[in-house]
Amino acid sequence: MSGFIDKSKQKSLIRRAISWVVFLAFTAAGLFVVIAPTPYLVEQPGPVYNLLSDINGIEMIDIPSQKTYPVEGVLDMLTVTMRGNSARGASWLEVGWAKLDPSKSIVNITDIYPEGWDEVKLGEQADQMMLDSQANAKSAALNLLGIPFESQIKVTVVEKKGPAGALLKAGDTLLRVQGEKATGLAQVRRLVAESKGLKPVTLEIVRGGKNLTVDVLPKLIEDEWRMGIYVQSVPTLPFPIYVRVGNVGGPSAGQMLALAIYDKLTPGSLTGGQKIAGTGTVSPDGQIGPIGGVKQKMYGAKGAGIKWFLAPSANCEQVVGNIPDGIRVVKVSNLQDSLAAVRAIASNKNANQLPTCNNVKKD
Repeated sequence: MSGFIDKSKQKSLIRRAISWVVFLAFTAAGLFVVIAPTPYLVEQPGPVYNLLSDINGIEMIDIPSQKTYPVEGVLDMLTVTMRGNSARGASWLEVGWAKLDPSKSIVNITDIYPEGWDEVKLGEQADQMMLDSQANAKSAALNLLGIPFESQIKVTVVEKKGPAGALLKAGDTLLRVQGEKATGLAQVRRLVAESKGLKPVTLEIVRGGKNLTVDVLPKLIEDEWRMGIYVQSVPTLPFPIYVRVGNVGGPSAGQMLALAIYDKLTPGSLTGGQKIAGTGTVSPDGQIGPIGGVKQKMYGAKGAGIKWFLAPSANCEQVVGNIPDGIRVVKVSNLQDSLAAVRAIASNKNANQLPTCNNVKKD
């Protein structure tokens, strides 16, 4: 009969409508959690590389013109990877899981990517840092072996649109800066900052065997006076040392690279067959400096079956309270400390008495 509605059908339609609304709401919420970006990145353990081994069938440390010695065991280089990027942070699901996973850390995007930075710029910086790290590791290893060599300050990067873009070239050898003998990047930055852009910075260089003098007027870029160049100390080695680490950037492999080079150039096995990992920058004179992501690297070592981990003493605050079960962390300040630690671990003599970070208080 027209004008009447079956109440049972009406209730059924309402229930179905409510069910669909609830389903769509949960689906939308689920998609938001999985897909929607956050203002955060998630740091997590990355690939682990044994520097005494090979990568894609090629030795990671190759010294073809010198007598090298058989190596065994493991000297692991550790890495950190990031979920999210400068344009799109990690998802809420990834951030949520990171809160429950002790091997991961949550950081603000702006902590990794300053204003105006992106993947390309950060990648270029990381690649340059790796080249510096390799040069320093080679120098440190040769110094440890007592093999003499000379170093030159080289211009390695020139920004085409920067103040020095039309004046300097990558490969130029830097002799003097404002009349001072060139010593490295820190000196260049200091003298450029002192100019405050009020007067040119005078550089004496060698290019193609010819001595040249150029004047570069710094510009204020991202609140710093800059010439748009990058320089590094490049050792003139008495023999070539090739380092192949794949697509890995940053400075933190220095300590382990130096140990691997030293191991290959000295008789006997430095590790005694033990598995050892570590991290830390290294200077040409063997000083070991702090790095970022030490917690992720310790967990990366654990995942690779490593028991012993060499950590820079300057990273002890980040180490304490974050050591994974089964990992023993040894505190080192210089390459001599590292050698002593590796030898103690290899011989199993007094290894348990090696210095640790446990005497450093964590706030």
